[in-house]
This record gives sequence, C-alpha cells and structure tokens, in this order.
Amino acid sequence: MWLDGIYMADAFYATYVSLFEPRNTTAWDEIALQFDLIEEHTRNHTSNLLVHGYDEARDAVWADPVTGASPLVWNRAVGWYFMALVDTLQVWPRDHPAYGRLLGYFATLADGLERSQDEGGGGWWLIMNEGYEARAGNYIESSAAAMFAYGLLRGVRDGFLAAKYRDVGLRAYRLLTRDFIRDDGDGNVSFLGTVRVGSLNSNASFEYYVSIPVVENDARGGGSFIFAAIEAEKIKA
Repeated sequence: MWLDGIYMADAFYATYVSLFEPRNTTAWDEIALQFDLIEEHTRNHTSNLLVHGYDEARDAVWADPVTGASPLVWNRAVGWYFMALVDTLQVWPRDHPAYGRLLGYFATLADGLERSQDEGGGGWWLIMNEGYEARAGNYIESSAAAMFAYGLLRGVRDGFLAAKYRDVGLRAYRLLTRDFIRDDGDGNVSFLGTVRVGSLNSNASFEYYVSIPVVENDARGGGSFIFAAIEAEKIKA
C-alpha cells in the first residue's frame, strides 16, 4: 500500500458512498480499514509522520524485513494522505465508530507537519525524515507545501484542527506565493518547484527521490495550490 493511493481510491470512495449509499456500513468499514492499515504499517509515532508505503509480503527491495515499511518520508505522499483525511472527514458519518480514529489520524499528522515545517521559510523538505534537512540534494518542494496548506487551513475551518494550525497553513501559503509563483505577463502565471513523480516502483532510496526532475506547471502542484488559495481566502475573510 502507498500513501498516495489512499487519496486516489478512498477519498473518492467515501464521497461516492456519502452521496449514493450513505447507509452502506460495509463500505464505510472497508474505507476505514484502508486508513487503519496504512497507519499501522507506515506511521512513525515519534515524528508523527508516515513513510511512503509498505509491502505486506516484504518482497520489495525497499521493504523492511520485519515491518515491510519503506524507509523514507516522501513529502508529496504525505500530502496526498493529508488531503485524503480532510476530504474524507468532510463526508464521514459522525456516528460511525471510525470517525474518532480518522480525526485522530488527521490531528496527529497535523502535529507532525507543524514540527517538521522549515523554520526558515515555512515549507517542507522533499524527504522529511529527521536529520535529512541538510543532506546534499534535499530541497523545499512546492506541491506538498500546497497540499499541507490546504489540509491545515481546511481542517481549521471545518473544526477538525485547533486554531493554532491556521498560522502554520498561512505561513506555507505565503511561502508559495512568494517563492513558487512566477508572473509570466499577459495575465499568465506559472507554478514552480514541483517534483515530477515519486514511485515505490524503485529502490525508494534518497538518491532516487532527489534525482527526479523538478518541473513547472505540473497539475499536482498547481491544482493543490488552487485548493490552498481558496482556503487561504476563506479563512482570512
């Protein structure tokens, strides 16, 4: 399982069920199980961050022989997961037993993001493991900062997070508008600094992640920035 896939599958699944099968307890239970499994196998309870994924069979070249977990915290995977949590919580039945667990997962990750936010600028490193901040090749990446800003600000606005996270989210948003938006003239702007991809169909090493090109106007960056911008405007209104 990959963190990324929780957003691609389960946020959509939850929205679908909420609209068309809201009394389908089996579906809600199945969605909750996916969150429970990824939490059990990838969460670091010291940093409150999650590694990119895990292999239950422990066959992948990167899998820990005991836990099956991959070794590194890739920021965009965490971003996808953070957005999956806040989007799923918006539609989750309050009387379902898993609601409290999902809310706890979300709040605990928000704590990890607050603690790992770069003190100098307000973004997050591509590889977020403690001690990797100064490692040659690591850098502040834009798409995850946009995802985190969106999740933090939406979480505060919806009452899922404490008010203190407003400042964490707005600090990231200000970084994005200052350092990752370029005015191209003629009413056009570009969104910069987005890593093209990150995959566990690799050796999942630090060298692999930092070797991936950084591109402009990737939808995963620009789209997430639009989400963040909407929330920033709403929370400042």
